[in-house]
Amino acid sequence: MYYTAHFGLTDTPFSITPDPHYLYLSTCHDEALAHLLYGVNEGSGFVLLTGEVGTGKTTLCRTLMEKLPETVDVALLLNPRLSSIELLIAMFDELRISHDSQKNNHTFKYFTDILTSYLLTAHAVGRRTVLILDEAQNLSIEVLEQLRLLTNLETTNQKLLQIVLVGQPELNKKLARNQLRQLSQRITARYNLSPLSFQETRAYIKHRLSVSGAQHSLFTFTAKYLVYRYSKGIPRVINILCERSLLGGFTQKKTQINYKIVLFAESEINGKSIKLPWIIGIVSSILLVSLFIGTWFFMTVTSTPLTHPLTQPSQPYTIPSAHTATDFLHFLKTSPENSAVLTLFELWKLKKAPLTHQNMCKQATRQGVACLVSSGTWADLHRLNRPAVITLTMGDVVVTALQDDRVTLKILNKEFSFLQRDLNKYWTGAFMLLWSPPSLPLKTMKIGKTDHAVLWIRKHLPYSKNRLSLHFDLDLKEHVIAFQHAQNLKPDGIVGEQTMLVLQAFSDKYPLLH
Repeated sequence: MYYTAHFGLTDTPFSITPDPHYLYLSTCHDEALAHLLYGVNEGSGFVLLTGEVGTGKTTLCRTLMEKLPETVDVALLLNPRLSSIELLIAMFDELRISHDSQKNNHTFKYFTDILTSYLLTAHAVGRRTVLILDEAQNLSIEVLEQLRLLTNLETTNQKLLQIVLVGQPELNKKLARNQLRQLSQRITARYNLSPLSFQETRAYIKHRLSVSGAQHSLFTFTAKYLVYRYSKGIPRVINILCERSLLGGFTQKKTQINYKIVLFAESEINGKSIKLPWIIGIVSSILLVSLFIGTWFFMTVTSTPLTHPLTQPSQPYTIPSAHTATDFLHFLKTSPENSAVLTLFELWKLKKAPLTHQNMCKQATRQGVACLVSSGTWADLHRLNRPAVITLTMGDVVVTALQDDRVTLKILNKEFSFLQRDLNKYWTGAFMLLWSPPSLPLKTMKIGKTDHAVLWIRKHLPYSKNRLSLHFDLDLKEHVIAFQHAQNLKPDGIVGEQTMLVLQAFSDKYPLLH
């Protein structure tokens, strides 16, 4: 591709062909590969790998083939929409097993006899045979049952043929049918591939660019987030978006891909048009991973009674005029890109320089404050009760107050008030806020744990008994569940980041939405 020289690349980094050289082993992909290797090396029964379209199943299969010993013969069939006999012929061709192609009266027994002889010979000389069937959700019930019969070919202590089924989630539904229960029982290793998280998407893009010779980051942080948002973490869609974005950056003679280029790339891929000029200025949300380095602060936090999480504003709200809305848009467009972050740090009285979206969470953590990046609704912000940077399609602003159906936004030294419904069409749902957890790095507390963070939980949890105990007992779990129910949190009795944040939001020691 002609853009490679422009960006200093030695190869096209985002080809959709399943090249193992570019495989990025996310946690999920690493576990999937381990399951495949375990299942094949065990040599008993079937191995099953499922995942949505584009999650990297075929690439994993090719990587598996590279990692298997030289004594393993592999037949990879990419199009299994075949009859039982056609599938065996295709397998014979892959393994170079001789058969009489001129006969017109070939039967399943004819081929299984040849296969049995081949497998016994291979076993005698210390070789194993593996059949990998990609797109296996397209296999008929009859063919799947015939495959099960092939695994009956065995010695006294080992299967002669190992079969790996790879397919979309529909394959699980097919294997759950009653007529395939015998096959399902023979599956010794199963794994389902999940899409990448935002953190993994960033690492995926960085990995593929690095393999292709990139010397620096070609995608800005917000561009990567937009790729993740549109692709939903599906590797194939990530590749398509990044490929088109690089092409767009080349045609515009850009040296780095920003969010505008990704936005237009996505609109071209999906045949959309961008109608409003200011939408080009979409600023994507903040880092979806929290960085936690610091020390304890549970000793400095005081307990406060359970009250309504929001205090009332000191001044009444007024509906902004059209002139105010115009001023807001103008002020937002003319403000520096990191104005919202600077505003939030100012509210927390934190040091601000140098401060950008990329290093915001790290800077906050160094000063003993945790960073939460998430997405949600106005109700979520109301419950968390902290000033938050939210991402509007025209830029980032800080929410400083919520009352009824109104929102107060702040950017630098200016405040604006709007109806929530007027902002809904511009808010992406992404937000970032700062808060003070009981410890850094953050720990998840549950029944059976003994830790100083349990003391912090007891001090913040209303009506908790044994307030000086460091042990997370059954009584505390029941109080946690009651609190989670009341706050519309997942009532699992486990105190993680969300539950801790809501607990901490009742303290008046730190900035609140006012």
